[in-house]
Amino acid sequence: MKAQQKKTLVIGSTCVDIIIRVPSFPAPGQDVNTDGAKWSLGGTAFNVAKALQKHKSDFVLCSPVGTGVYANFVEAELARAKIPVFAKIKSQENGACWCLVNSKNEHAFICAHKAEYVFDKSFYKKINFKRVDSIYFCGLEMEEKTSEAEIDFLLEQKALAAQEGRPLNIFFDPSARVSFIKKSLLKKIWRLNPILHLNQKEAFAITGLNTVPAAAAALCALTKNDVIMTTGKSGSYIYEAAAQKGQKIPGSPAKVVNTIGCGDAHLGVCVARIKAGDSLAAAVLAANKYAAKVAETEAASL
Repeated sequence: MKAQQKKTLVIGSTCVDIIIRVPSFPAPGQDVNTDGAKWSLGGTAFNVAKALQKHKSDFVLCSPVGTGVYANFVEAELARAKIPVFAKIKSQENGACWCLVNSKNEHAFICAHKAEYVFDKSFYKKINFKRVDSIYFCGLEMEEKTSEAEIDFLLEQKALAAQEGRPLNIFFDPSARVSFIKKSLLKKIWRLNPILHLNQKEAFAITGLNTVPAAAAALCALTKNDVIMTTGKSGSYIYEAAAQKGQKIPGSPAKVVNTIGCGDAHLGVCVARIKAGDSLAAAVLAANKYAAKVAETEAASL
């Protein structure tokens, strides 16, 4: 009999991405024209979950859904993706993310964080944690009122897993908003010993360093775990805690249409391949190839 696959809890937001293409980002007082707005299901957690789903890696998408027109869209798209709604919050509307994309395929986000960013420990009563070997969470939720409760919950799960002798990998994506996370909260996050997944700019912001190898080594010293850093067209850089050694992982060429969600997709593949037994280097190489495919699409996931 085939052993039942352990699950990844994907904690974070699932929201409506409203993608608006503009020739350039407007300056104060400037008008720009667009051909319209395209609605797509996105959010960091959903994008990670879709990559796990594509790689047949078992997961639970732990995104609450509120009310209103955006929530209706989210529920319909989740049903189409055959992903169940994790929790309903009837007292609050869903927000959305307006994604401006310019002619250089650079993007800027205008976000309304509402029900989809709420964390509540009671949502997880139905989870059998003995069947969980990985947890993902994102820095975008770390500015919310429930962020302390989320990290305390993760610390509890880490302690329980250690007490029971269960392996539990925790993956953390600090996000572009990492500079807005309270330093005291970041210190608690480092105690989770997470595998960090971030881009070069975020790594430099956290460490204050300006070279990839030095920043990766410094991040490993903070978390006592592996570091995966995406470095744009050149690919990625990994730093392995056990070997105390870093290396470049080559990227894949892409005809870029839209880079929204590429980092999330990259992370999802890393989780799937590590769970499948790949080395860190092999997992990241596969993730580089997958993220390049995502960059060639209009949506934030495949």
